[in-house]
Amino acid sequence: MVTIDTQTACTGKRKTFVIDTNVIMADPDCFFKFDDNLIVIPDAVIEELDNHKEDPGDTGYNTRKACRALDSFGADMENEMPVGDCSGALRFTSEACFERFPDSWDRAKNDNRILAAANAIPGAILVSRDTNVRIKARILGIPVQNYRHEAVEEDYLTYRGRTAAYASEEDFLAFSEKKPIPVSSLKTEDGSLLLPNEFVVLKNRKTDLELIGIVRGECLEHLRFQNTAPYKIRPRNLGQYFAIEALLAPADEIPLVILTGSAGTAKTLLTLACALEQTENKEMYQRITLSRANVEFDRYIGALPGEEEDKIGPLMRGCMDNLEQIVPMGYDGMMRLFDEGIIRAEALGFLRGRSLVKQVLYIDEAQNTTVSQMNGILTRCGEGAKIVVSGDLNQIDTPRLDRHNNGLAHAIKLMAGDPDCCVVGFLDSEATRSRLAAKVAEKISRI
Repeated sequence: MVTIDTQTACTGKRKTFVIDTNVIMADPDCFFKFDDNLIVIPDAVIEELDNHKEDPGDTGYNTRKACRALDSFGADMENEMPVGDCSGALRFTSEACFERFPDSWDRAKNDNRILAAANAIPGAILVSRDTNVRIKARILGIPVQNYRHEAVEEDYLTYRGRTAAYASEEDFLAFSEKKPIPVSSLKTEDGSLLLPNEFVVLKNRKTDLELIGIVRGECLEHLRFQNTAPYKIRPRNLGQYFAIEALLAPADEIPLVILTGSAGTAKTLLTLACALEQTENKEMYQRITLSRANVEFDRYIGALPGEEEDKIGPLMRGCMDNLEQIVPMGYDGMMRLFDEGIIRAEALGFLRGRSLVKQVLYIDEAQNTTVSQMNGILTRCGEGAKIVVSGDLNQIDTPRLDRHNNGLAHAIKLMAGDPDCCVVGFLDSEATRSRLAAKVAEKISRI
């Protein structure tokens, strides 16, 4: 897949890019990411933006932001105006060339009008996130690229927040006696540097014995909560030990936890158990706020009956199923937590502009968030608050997102290795599904 290199320095050799509507709606700041090149906006794009400016949620917000930016540039059909700090420019166009268009293609359709605008400008490169538009462009011989400025490299996505390292016999003995040891004395298997809050499986070359710890400052320390069973949930594997350590760490130490892994790794169960332990039993937080991304949520929430929690309740069914497992008295116990305000379910879009104080904010299915949504989530963290985002990068349900350009991937790239963040990536082997579910999942992966 062709990628626009928007990170290169200004070269003086200007290219012309025709921008599709979906690029602008996904990234309203895209105009500033084409260096010293010319951006051309077809009139069909303005029509489409106008149709979406009153949409609810992230779609409408991004559209309105983009429209304000376009208005501020002052460009028109005849005059290109400067954009950004790299001598870039922008103008609009109503030109259209339908040469080579098959007769079966509807020329009134906005996608085809945008293609025709690119076709009318010699050498112009069409930029679109729409797969079918790119296919059509190649059919017509129009140079076309996908917009990948926000794409996260695979190296970030394979980071699991854990590594194996070797210690000298002296350091290994000291660590086995519950003493911290200096990180500088450890050698990782792949030669990489150890990051803050990274979990370590400590090995000794002379024995098969292994110990586990976490990097805190300049030292490798023992897990503080290794023997803890939050809300009576006991860990079954290394990934769950690491997750509990990160989730139970006070908000002033680790205010952000990112959990990744396939279904069945207990991401939601562990998050809820740790949050309840700290909120209800230890009163470290005032409440737990649950939210999640949903493909159709913004479109249909207004039509659903009831109050906000009634509307988004069906979307939080996964969280509620887990709550019923761990809360005494099952469903009745879960409803008590909601009735008493210990747990609240809120729409993702309604978090914008708020600052959450002394509470746990849990974002489920975070792989279905956009980059701008995730930026909004991460900036909601107020004093004494802890944010947990979880998801499976291989289970994207939103058509405009993929493994590399979703909010969860963005959060990993942005915050992995930061002292305020802890990443726990579960291995597939750490899924605790039933025998049948695990067997079916394994068979599907072989297809």
